[in-house]
Amino acid sequence: MSLVLPPNYFPTSSPPRYSYLLPEGEETVEFTPRGNAPTNVLVNITQTCSFLTIILKDQNPAEECPTYGRGSTIHGEIGLRSSASVLSVSIKLKGRLRVSISDSGSATIPVVSESAVLWSQDSAHKIICPSVLPFSIVFPTTFKHGDRIRSIPPSFSEAYYQLPAISAQCSYILKVTIHNSSKMAFWNPSRSYSLWLNYRPRTRPQRPVYHLDRFLATLKQIPEDWLESESTMRIRRTDSLDLKPVSCRFFFPSVGAFGLSDTIPFHIQISSSLASLRLLLSSEIPNSGTERPSVRVFITRQTVVEVNTRKCWRTATLVEGRVRAIAPPIYATAVEGADMYVDWEGEVRVEKDMVQYGGFNIGTVVVKDYIVFAITPPNPRSCPLLAHQHSVPIKLVTDVWTDGSTSHPLDT
Repeated sequence: MSLVLPPNYFPTSSPPRYSYLLPEGEETVEFTPRGNAPTNVLVNITQTCSFLTIILKDQNPAEECPTYGRGSTIHGEIGLRSSASVLSVSIKLKGRLRVSISDSGSATIPVVSESAVLWSQDSAHKIICPSVLPFSIVFPTTFKHGDRIRSIPPSFSEAYYQLPAISAQCSYILKVTIHNSSKMAFWNPSRSYSLWLNYRPRTRPQRPVYHLDRFLATLKQIPEDWLESESTMRIRRTDSLDLKPVSCRFFFPSVGAFGLSDTIPFHIQISSSLASLRLLLSSEIPNSGTERPSVRVFITRQTVVEVNTRKCWRTATLVEGRVRAIAPPIYATAVEGADMYVDWEGEVRVEKDMVQYGGFNIGTVVVKDYIVFAITPPNPRSCPLLAHQHSVPIKLVTDVWTDGSTSHPLDT
């Protein structure tokens, strides 16, 4: 058997250095830029107790407590009031998820557990601990629960007291522990101080929400930017041959993900026989002194909690949209036996002060958001038309889509 040597290899020049600046002849095809940097000037936050002072750097003064995003680094300084008897100083970043269902028990799941020793007399060259100790610790992005690796959830707290009552809470703290020497051999005193942190991972939609004046013009120009959801408003059994089920078409932006400050436009079109539409849109409610809105669009949030293999969920309405009727075209005429059309338009918006975080799924807790279209006849108890509600899942994210001239694919 002959020995075959591999071919000779010659060293090549090193690959060109990557740069986010476009050289001549190159162009960016597509990218999703990050939102603009916060307009607030970042400051240092100081927390003080009887035996130490903690300084957290680069914080937004508009936030109620220190806030960090996905993969952020917590960095700052710890100042000791007295360091003469200190044996060691350590910090620990802790995150805990607590869930409960009133008839199924409760559970506590560790989400984050990161620790670091800032100074120790055993490993230090100095006998006396420095009075100021800088520190830096990184927020992990994932945690392991069971056999799954999941993203760590944002800070949140939800509680619903309808039976069975459910609650879910995820909290993060930074704990500083100081071990001191003692003259008594059986007692090793230590003191701790905990600081609550707010974890807010930022997310954005992959493209913007377009707002044009007229829905029909937009639908013809860029139909891919609208998502159509069809449903049917059913009727009770009736002897009338003129009454038919009402066909409902609900349109909203197809991007599906919306920032907490985004205004979501929508369009509604229903069609049925003239008799059904007259019955549905009648403004007179027999035996009632008030009128109920017949068409609604709102956003709901569903929270699902699982404890000991038992799942329980609750749904809450976040915000109600504004709905405006659209006058029919002047050329529209009623044709015997043909369906008639009625249209509405409007918008719905979730404010940041109402919702602090977007939807997520960590198995034990699932938070989902829906945009809901509901239409109710004037007298739902006696009307042959049945009240109708149709939900479409959406994703609420923390930031809106922005396109700044300084953004680039490096900024992700």
